[in-house]
Amino acid sequence: MQFGIQQWSSYVDIQTSVVLPLEKMTNLDHVYLCSGQIQVQIQEGPLYRVKGYPISISCNVTGFTGPSNRDFQFILKKPNVELNMISTSDPEFAYGMFSGRIRNKEMYIQRLSGSSVLLTINNLLENDAGDLLCETLHTGGAYYGDYAAETKLNGKIFIYFEGLRASYSGSPSQSLSEGDPLQLECQVSSQTFQHTHLSVTWFLHGEEDEIPRPIITLDKDLTVKPGAGFEDGYRAGLISMDKVEDTTYRLKMPQVQQSDQGKFFCKAIEWIQDPDRSWTQIAHKTTTACNVEIKRIGEIYILVAICLVVVQF
Repeated sequence: MQFGIQQWSSYVDIQTSVVLPLEKMTNLDHVYLCSGQIQVQIQEGPLYRVKGYPISISCNVTGFTGPSNRDFQFILKKPNVELNMISTSDPEFAYGMFSGRIRNKEMYIQRLSGSSVLLTINNLLENDAGDLLCETLHTGGAYYGDYAAETKLNGKIFIYFEGLRASYSGSPSQSLSEGDPLQLECQVSSQTFQHTHLSVTWFLHGEEDEIPRPIITLDKDLTVKPGAGFEDGYRAGLISMDKVEDTTYRLKMPQVQQSDQGKFFCKAIEWIQDPDRSWTQIAHKTTTACNVEIKRIGEIYILVAICLVVVQF
């Protein structure tokens, strides 16, 4: 039997469950060779999130042999207590405060692969703050490696959920003619304790639009991006967006067209950079809308002609 010994660095004595260097191997009947240690990895923390918004946390395991699908469970650790949250294998695993949320699909595990899962909580509560432990279940034999990993969910930001503000204080409606200029402003600010970035987008919801269309965005890195279908207008200088002082985001359209008619509103998104350097959306707010009516030039000429006829008569 060929074992390929040069590829292995250690073995486990079945009788004693002790990991020994390969050079100590003497009795092949009492050992099995180890290709590597079990390692469970969870998304690095601390993770700062906002109460009432969702969170997704990944967890994966490497270095295992045996069944291709590993089972996982998540446990929330608080001072002096550990609370079973959710499991891929045991429907009775969850503590009472989580079981109802699992039944309502407010909390669930999505399997990304046999060795990786994603825990999602749709509506964070204050009590969700703590140290989140991810475990993969032991499937028999000797323990070899780390079967659990944890990340910290910082509690302060869960409590402070009113940090983001967005508002539109202009007229609720405007009546313009084709070729007229349009200027709208919204105010956006954040009082979140952590360092965050904001992105602000102006939307148009036309009469024939199934969903609102993004016109232009000032992104979290301060770059300006036109929305799909508005690129030509942006390049021609017919659509622009400016940040005025600290909190005002101004949309300017110097020559509106009939196709621009509809409801204009502003949406703000707050972002935070996690320890893995990725940016995560933690809150969003949408302003009230301004209904903009745009008359065609031809309609104006017809109206003027009718008025002249009436006056002459």
